[in-house]
Amino acid sequence: MVVTFKILTLSAAVNEEKVDLINDTFYDGGSVNVDGARIKCWKAGGHGAQTFLEVVQNSCNPGFVELGRRLGTETLFDYIYKFGYGKKTGIDLNGESSGILFSLSQVGPVELATTSFGQGVSVTALQQVV
Repeated sequence: MVVTFKILTLSAAVNEEKVDLINDTFYDGGSVNVDGARIKCWKAGGHGAQTFLEVVQNSCNPGFVELGRRLGTETLFDYIYKFGYGKKTGIDLNGESSGILFSLSQVGPVELATTSFGQGVSVTALQQVV
């Protein structure tokens, strides 16, 4: 789910003109410190200097943390809700849930960072398909 959730953050950042995928660059040293929490890239030592297109290709968590920071909490969560997360789909299935998202009042820098690449978020398979 993490990889597919990153596409939501990417589309929000592109739509809001917060990133130029070709000309904006990001340096990934393997982790980023957010409010005292160390968030690692999957690649030990990181990917080094890369464009944001390469951030996407490399599925680089620290790069997506930067996109989330650029978007800000309210804008990112607005897109999350617009994509249908945090609510039932309306399809009549027993046991369907709305998934689990942070309440906006609970989102600090670390929650924004982890949400940006899909950790701390729980969505249903049906929400993901829709």
